[in-house]
Amino acid sequence: MKANKKAVIAIFLTFIVGLIGGYYYGHKSLTSGSVCILNGGGATSEVPASAKNFAQTALKIDLLKDYTDFVLLPKEKIADPVKYADMMGAKVKTINDSDITAKFYATGEIADKEQKILDFLDLLNGKIKSDLQ
Repeated sequence: MKANKKAVIAIFLTFIVGLIGGYYYGHKSLTSGSVCILNGGGATSEVPASAKNFAQTALKIDLLKDYTDFVLLPKEKIADPVKYADMMGAKVKTINDSDITAKFYATGEIADKEQKILDFLDLLNGKIKSDLQ
């Protein structure tokens, strides 16, 4: 059990480093001169690929933060765990990555739950790192 806690802490620290790197590179890419303008219908016109990638990466970082909170915080700190899990499921659906989706829903299974949680956090961390490179 201590090894699992150390792994979760290591992943959480990696998340913090990724968050700082994402802020730096995201801020750098947003100040590159691209401007996203909304038309009257609310749809974006000609969103640069870098902005789409930034939004996907930001969503993955947000999902990693939410899931880490969900796993590490005492259940009393989360007002409605079902609603919280549904919110994370909506983020997974928006990210639209088959690996992330499969690993996310596998964490709900009873067998080897701790390992599946670690696998999901590791996969999400790896995807965020590759997005930031």
